[in-house]
Amino acid sequence: MRCLAEPIARQANREDGCTGRFWEGRYKCQRLLDEAAVLACSVYVDLNPIRAGVATTPETSAYTSAYERIQAEQASPPTPTDTPELAMPVQAERRGDCHRLGVLGRDGWLSPVELQPERKAAIATAPGRRASDKGFLPVSLSEYLRLLDWTGRQSRPDKRGQIPGELAPILERLQLSAETWVDTVLNFGRWFKRAAGRAESLTAEAARRGRHWLHGLAHSRTAFG
Repeated sequence: MRCLAEPIARQANREDGCTGRFWEGRYKCQRLLDEAAVLACSVYVDLNPIRAGVATTPETSAYTSAYERIQAEQASPPTPTDTPELAMPVQAERRGDCHRLGVLGRDGWLSPVELQPERKAAIATAPGRRASDKGFLPVSLSEYLRLLDWTGRQSRPDKRGQIPGELAPILERLQLSAETWVDTVLNFGRWFKRAAGRAESLTAEAARRGRHWLHGLAHSRTAFG
């Protein structure tokens, strides 16, 4: 991250005719080692405006990926055959078809949420402006948004509750603890520094870097089991 930021900072300082630090020290780069870390980090980032008090819901959290995805969903009209339960997946599939034809919606620059191995070969060659077409989580967009909304509600001290039954499979598939999930999201930036993931992923990453351990190993055992 330092190597990436330094030339940008030098150029900006030359343009402004000044010297000194350009980036705040809180900017950093973390390696996400597995799907559990990717999910926790994604929710952590999408809930930043809510934690900061500048938004109250994901659909009003401008400048987040979740906001762009929700806006795209709302702008995509359902077909006559869509039922309320199937509307979101059908719309997502329809947008995938439009993407292969080069027609991109508001969220066209974002990677799809759901991993779709059977379609990787076809999607990888599609024209467009996405950074990636392969997805990044083994959950659907609707499942991710439900988990995001539930987590945001638990993040508020005056809103406590139990995890809804329909969300359990998401956490179970990623072998995450429902009891520690909220704490993991709220403290993600403090618990993990250079890398984030399950204990075995952090141990392997430490060995790859020639180190005995990485910061966050104890928290990883608590968060990800």
